[in-house]
Amino acid sequence: MFLMPMVMPPLPPPQAQILILSGADIWGANQKKSVLLRGQELAIQGGRVIRLAPAGSLSKQYPQAKIVHLSGGTILPGLFESHGHVSGLGASLEELQLNGMTDKAMVLKKIKEWSEKNTESWLIGRGWDQNLWSEKRFPTAKDLDELEIPNPIFLERVDGHAIWVNSKALSLASIDASTEDPLGGRIDREINGNPSGILIDNATGLVAKVLPPPSPSFLVRRILLGLNYLGNFGFTSVCDMGVTKDELNVYRRLDQENKLPIKVFAYLVNDDVLINDELTRPMMPLDTHFKIQGVKIYMDGALGSRGARLLEPYADDPLNRGLWITHPNLAVSAIGRVLRAGYQPAIHAIGDAANHETIKILSLFGPFKGSSLRPRIEHAQILAPKDIKQMGELNIIASIQPVHCTSDHSWTPSRLGQSRLHEAFPWRNLLSNNVSLVLGSDTPVEHPNPFITLAAAETRQDEHHEPALGFLPDQVMTRTEAIDAYTRQAAMALGEATMGIIKTGAVADMIWIPDNILQVKPDALRKIKASRIWISGQERPVR
Repeated sequence: MFLMPMVMPPLPPPQAQILILSGADIWGANQKKSVLLRGQELAIQGGRVIRLAPAGSLSKQYPQAKIVHLSGGTILPGLFESHGHVSGLGASLEELQLNGMTDKAMVLKKIKEWSEKNTESWLIGRGWDQNLWSEKRFPTAKDLDELEIPNPIFLERVDGHAIWVNSKALSLASIDASTEDPLGGRIDREINGNPSGILIDNATGLVAKVLPPPSPSFLVRRILLGLNYLGNFGFTSVCDMGVTKDELNVYRRLDQENKLPIKVFAYLVNDDVLINDELTRPMMPLDTHFKIQGVKIYMDGALGSRGARLLEPYADDPLNRGLWITHPNLAVSAIGRVLRAGYQPAIHAIGDAANHETIKILSLFGPFKGSSLRPRIEHAQILAPKDIKQMGELNIIASIQPVHCTSDHSWTPSRLGQSRLHEAFPWRNLLSNNVSLVLGSDTPVEHPNPFITLAAAETRQDEHHEPALGFLPDQVMTRTEAIDAYTRQAAMALGEATMGIIKTGAVADMIWIPDNILQVKPDALRKIKASRIWISGQERPVR
């Protein structure tokens, strides 16, 4: 007699361990309003919040759970860096840094000292800002040539919208008096027409294209440096603005190898070849730690380098209205292509003309009520009141960087003049017109510390308490509004309804700080650091 072997049914997968966080206030939600929950604890399983309940009750319901006893403080949803440049941040942690230096002579001294200790073929750095120097004029190639450094020198301005190079770099890039300004860029020139050593916006590419190309291993190191740095400040997600093809390949590889320390929403550079390759596929959900979210499109430049496009000339440069990096006629098709593909356009617009034209273009495709992927205007720094009203009507997101306001307050009046100064950084006006705000730092342009950003949002003062009453103080945000813009609103702007919030069913991205987030004063707020971080329920180390 032949007996068939007994086939046992497969065992069910083991239940993921339950984690209980107890002993801290919780930044939770009551319908559509954020509230600080006291006397509550939460349980996590399988990467999601499964229960919020009165303190002490969950351990009875889940006796096998692991319990983390927190000594007061606040559990917050994981923070979103809504506008950063990850590889640029990683680079800034290794390259020459000139941020915050208030004297050109000291800047030149630091460049010389760096050259004596580093042997790379190019001397590369960033962070200089002529607005902080006594003369407030652009530096020149001659300033660098006098240092007698044999290497080509490439130094990005703090905003990333201008570079300062020496004559060796100009020669390698074949830039001379006969070189024409590229579309959307400007070569600053001496009276005789020779290039001065400053190149603005799209003109920076004339030199950038002769830089040594980064290797994949180089990009891996820079990206991981940037992501880990952000993670240590309590960011569980980042919107990386302007991802190149090479960076995209690195992200995909790191994601496949489960090596991304935080979640990444990538906005691709506005490159025809890259977009044709990638946007023909439908947007994929965030199943792991990486997702292509949209495309970064530049309308104009930056205010500090006078490349932001204004409706009227600069008050301190009456023949200049700034630059169109992407002319409005071309922006219509660029924005439409992204929207039709089902992705999110993130449109850099700083000047009032750039914002006006961006909103005008978006009105051709909107309104975006009920859309999970509303268009974003990145920076939205100078806005006429009528354009703010239309932003609200169209349901456009404003992605703002409060530390730009506190960094730029001393020279913004000279750029705009008193007649339009009220248009600068109009956060309260945006909120009053039902415009959703999301917060970021534009790192490495500004320091990414989110608690410095929160303090800037509610005070409009820098760390030295300047200006005394805040810059245009009627435009401040409340702390609750600012926290929501870093969490709940940031997630909603990405179409992620279960992120950026602590409630049953939400993704368990969260941080713990040892302070009461609503009671700590602004000076102390700037010094807070996330002490513990969980991403999809898994604790990551904080360094």
